[in-house]
Amino acid sequence: MLGIGVKGGHLGRVTLAGVCALVLAVPLAAARVEPSAPEQARRAVDDATWEATAVAYRGRNGERFVYTCPSYGTARTVWGTDVYTDDSSVCTAAVHAGRITLAGGGTVTIEIRSGQQSYPGSARNGVTSSSWGSWVGSFVVVEAVPASPGLGVGGVGWHLNAVAFRPYVGARFAYGCPADGTLGTVWGTDVYTDDSSVCTAGVHAGLISRAAGGTVTIEIRPGQDSYRGSSRNGVASRDYGQWGGSFVVVGAPGGPPDGTATGTVLVNGKPFTSGPVPYGATVDVSGGTLTLQADVGTLRVHGAGKSAARFVPRRVSRKLVELKLVGGDFGRCASRRTSSRAATPKPRVVRALWGKGKGGFRTRGRYASATVRGTSWLTADRCDGTLTTVTQGVVEVRDLTRRRTVRVRAGKSYLAPARR
Repeated sequence: MLGIGVKGGHLGRVTLAGVCALVLAVPLAAARVEPSAPEQARRAVDDATWEATAVAYRGRNGERFVYTCPSYGTARTVWGTDVYTDDSSVCTAAVHAGRITLAGGGTVTIEIRSGQQSYPGSARNGVTSSSWGSWVGSFVVVEAVPASPGLGVGGVGWHLNAVAFRPYVGARFAYGCPADGTLGTVWGTDVYTDDSSVCTAGVHAGLISRAAGGTVTIEIRPGQDSYRGSSRNGVASRDYGQWGGSFVVVGAPGGPPDGTATGTVLVNGKPFTSGPVPYGATVDVSGGTLTLQADVGTLRVHGAGKSAARFVPRRVSRKLVELKLVGGDFGRCASRRTSSRAATPKPRVVRALWGKGKGGFRTRGRYASATVRGTSWLTADRCDGTLTTVTQGVVEVRDLTRRRTVRVRAGKSYLAPARR
């Protein structure tokens, strides 16, 4: 977590312009000093920095302004939550609001608002904003287009770790690992502490060998509450408790699938654009489409109509990844069964997931699972059972109620009935 309060805060690299911005932004014990008009004008012109604020636009309530936030930014000071004081760093406020990342940056659109009586601080998305009382101008983040920082260079050597890149969650860095290297220390399994030897983590993950070496690409992740050690591929990693930064090895055999999203996709309740999709996470594609690339194949999934489209991915074997449907309100099914019998009601769909891809994937509903090798199909959990509909290819459906396996071809459907 990056602390950006006044005391003990992380201010990062400070340029001459940044010094001016930070001095003006720090609340003094006795009083808070308003920047002068010339200072406001200079700071407003330089909108392609993480120091830029919205002070110059104070009073232009309702108007919108676009800021450019470069990749690999340094967090600056912000006050407030959702509504920020106008002398807050606009780019850092956008990170706090979950619209962009320090690693990627992007373009941020804000709307000028009137002053507020109070601005409560909070910790969000790796940024801790500060609280403040009455302040004369504010802004909100209304739009943002996140950018990709591209693949960074981590360096060459078995001794290198990823601590220096801790702030840049979501960014990727490539490390060179010479042949016949010396193994270092690693903590964790699949997710490693950022002070672990990256090359050794690559061996532990099964991506490279010590003798042959190679290139290891990692993605920076937030710190975890705990790290579980294990023995893999001749490397024994260690257990550890809470640690402030992590990374995962991209493309490791058996590792989490790599995801790319369009529309609104949530992973564990947070907006997702790209990166590894952890096994065990809750993924919501009700408002978007997610393409998963794993060592077992490629799969594109999305919702179906207004039904819930949430699932939990998990690795069930070396060659198979399962997407288990979760969520939805099955309580409404009981009320429908007790309603009038004058007409047979249309089966209610509680949750559903469309999938299209090739490889070792399986969707699992309440009463059936569908295993594919290259197809397009729908898994729908209804009040009367789990319906599998195939539009392309062939799907093997395991009926969990009748305990039998049925092969369903394109243009056909199969209903595994609900248990009574």
